[in-house]
Amino acid sequence: MKITYPVACILGTIAENKARDMSVPMAIALMDREGTLLFFGRMDGALPASTEIAISKAYTSAIFRMATHELGKLAQPGGELYGVQHTHNGRIVLFGGGLPLRVNGHVMGAIGISGGSVNEDSQVAEHVVKALEEMEYWSKRIKKYLPEVRLEHLRISSLEDRLQEASERMNCDLPADVSLVLTGAILLAASVRE
Repeated sequence: MKITYPVACILGTIAENKARDMSVPMAIALMDREGTLLFFGRMDGALPASTEIAISKAYTSAIFRMATHELGKLAQPGGELYGVQHTHNGRIVLFGGGLPLRVNGHVMGAIGISGGSVNEDSQVAEHVVKALEEMEYWSKRIKKYLPEVRLEHLRISSLEDRLQEASERMNCDLPADVSLVLTGAILLAASVRE
């Protein structure tokens, strides 16, 4: 299974929300499991260099199926992958901010974040990984309650509208990321079916 474009868009929005909460403009890239770009966004004020760095972080995590900082440890002098950063036309990144995205224990894509410090980039990437874990948790629980709907027939905006209507009926406000996570869970449940 690969990450789908609608799920990548939701994860990108979650990353942007986290970066905005931190007051750090960032570049956000999401790849499928083969390292093909699915989503990219660069917030106003993000450093121009962040564009290629975010894309390369996501690419590195996707094709090596590991965090960029973990690969960096293996690429140190004397390490098993020493020199790996000189392969793939220099697209390999060895510092934090790139993480694989897993569903059912399998890498389905990757995220790369750039624009802040390495620690800030890593915080945003980790936040997205946790959001995907929540999506997976809820997708498994709601799948049996969903009608048989094909993924291409689902519209993110209509899902978000229905969640908003439900929260109004329950007389509560869903925080933005909760709404996004639940929308992503529905999309994951529909995509796993196919």
